[in-house]
Amino acid sequence: MQPTSPSAADYVKSARAGIESIEHIDDLIREYLLFRGFKDTLKALEEDLKGDHDKGFHAEKIVDELLGMATSLDIDGLLEYWQYLSYRFFSHLSPKYHRTTRMFEKRLIRLFLVSAVVADKRQSIRQFMDKHGKTLGQQGGDWVPWLGLEYVDEPSARPEFEAHFTEDWRTSLRTALTDFIQTVFPAMAVPRIMLFDKDRREREALQRRLKIYEEQLNGETKIKALELSSGGSSALVEDHIGGVAVVRSPNLKPAATEPTSDSIAAIDQSLGVIQTDEPSSILKISQEDVFLEHNSGISLAKFSATGALIASYDDDSILKIWSPDLASTAPKLKNELDFTVTAMAWDKKHVHLLYLYDEDGHLHTLNTNTNLMSCQLLLERKHPWIQSLQASSASSTLLTVSSAKPEATSDLLVHIWDANANKTMVSKRLSSTSESHGVCAALNHNGNLAALAYNNGQVRLLDTRSLETVASINTKQRGLCSAEFSLDEDSLMVVTETGGLTQWSLRKESQMTAESSLNMGASAGAADNAAVAADARLDYERVAFTPDRESIVIAPRCQCLVFNVDSAALTDTMRRHKDLVSCVDFVVDRSLSASEDGTIRVARYRKV
Repeated sequence: MQPTSPSAADYVKSARAGIESIEHIDDLIREYLLFRGFKDTLKALEEDLKGDHDKGFHAEKIVDELLGMATSLDIDGLLEYWQYLSYRFFSHLSPKYHRTTRMFEKRLIRLFLVSAVVADKRQSIRQFMDKHGKTLGQQGGDWVPWLGLEYVDEPSARPEFEAHFTEDWRTSLRTALTDFIQTVFPAMAVPRIMLFDKDRREREALQRRLKIYEEQLNGETKIKALELSSGGSSALVEDHIGGVAVVRSPNLKPAATEPTSDSIAAIDQSLGVIQTDEPSSILKISQEDVFLEHNSGISLAKFSATGALIASYDDDSILKIWSPDLASTAPKLKNELDFTVTAMAWDKKHVHLLYLYDEDGHLHTLNTNTNLMSCQLLLERKHPWIQSLQASSASSTLLTVSSAKPEATSDLLVHIWDANANKTMVSKRLSSTSESHGVCAALNHNGNLAALAYNNGQVRLLDTRSLETVASINTKQRGLCSAEFSLDEDSLMVVTETGGLTQWSLRKESQMTAESSLNMGASAGAADNAAVAADARLDYERVAFTPDRESIVIAPRCQCLVFNVDSAALTDTMRRHKDLVSCVDFVVDRSLSASEDGTIRVARYRKV
């Protein structure tokens, strides 16, 4: 077995180290130019550095410039500088972050408007609205009240404006924008001189090779359950996972299986097992409909637990609750929200409750029967970036996973929230020495076991009653973007950004029981998965397993593909959207795909 080569994560580490040392690199270049006698070139370099729009890649200085322009009412300079940053940096990000950049632009404009009110220079508001008011009015949503800000007496006392006049809001904007910009720099293609830590990466590659050789000599590494915080005893609890034969088809590559002496300890005797002996079947689309519920790009869409309702949220902050069945008598709801929703989940037990998580860490509960909404502050401000929001199938509890930075998930905060009691049951901060740039989560059938799959290939299994780590799996796969428990909960299935599908035993650490590849080439426009373009790479919102775990729906780019899990065979495809698919979902016998073109496609399936 050959060690893995330096990965994208290694490149990001090197790029970040180079960016943080940019002043040192500038000094080296000055020294080199002097050594060569290139005085005119050195003079030109010094002139360029004086007008450096990148501020030496110091996110704090860039944010200071932006906030300074907003508070000094230099709106033209602010918009021009933001456009420069968009072309220079933000264009290198994944399309899923486009909404984040638009959100920060909106906040900076509102800081300018608030500053004009505080400075009693409302003519600046009038001039801005004369120039840009029509564009903002076409966006609708929560911009509508702001169009009349100039004529509002004491807007700081009005509920739609008051939060923006507080120092906490400004501090939150500065912190979040600084963290966001700091994550953007390493995503750029940097010159080789900035990748100066080559020796470090080579040393890490040698360490990985040594670790692989040690594992080969040792034969295996045993998973040991940690002490459960509730029990305080080191005794292992009874193994709840029943044996099941692994179904392998000619297209699956069974992993090497070596005998192991220890099995993973169970989380609790009460977990139970859902057994099935049904043979694998093929899923085919029997009906497909397209719905034009929105006038702007859709960022989130979810089925209710029964599939009777769909909640969809767009870029204009409009939330709709509606039924895909034309004969349904369920009332249709439309709400223009004054906050930005970053995650959404339906209650699995009380099907009329919808949970909305906003950008400031608040959890909103919408009763779709009455259209009344309540709000609770769920997370502390040090971890504002939601990574996953999961509802338990057995109770009205929620699992939230958030991070301190949008793409840096080695520092996480995990919450178990009791929606009935409106309180946190347990929370814990999880830190990792290895850097990760994303994490997804899955709950088992009764919510007592959670799996956190990190982008860097690590998987944690948590007891949700104590949030203690009871086991871990090292998949050695980069780009994990989705995870799901098998129906009998004997194994965990994980999907990578490029369509890799593997199954891992929960009884034997790091033992792969099956491996296959979902061929995304036809939709992604690539000859093989290794060449999948950035906008075609999968993320958590664009992967959905069927309830029986026999099929999986994925959406690279503009189309949904349906695969059989056992054979990795493409069984059907949905019609294409005109723009990128932002999210997919599957419940009972139907799936949905929502797109940035504002459409939602709903397909019904039959088994053959």
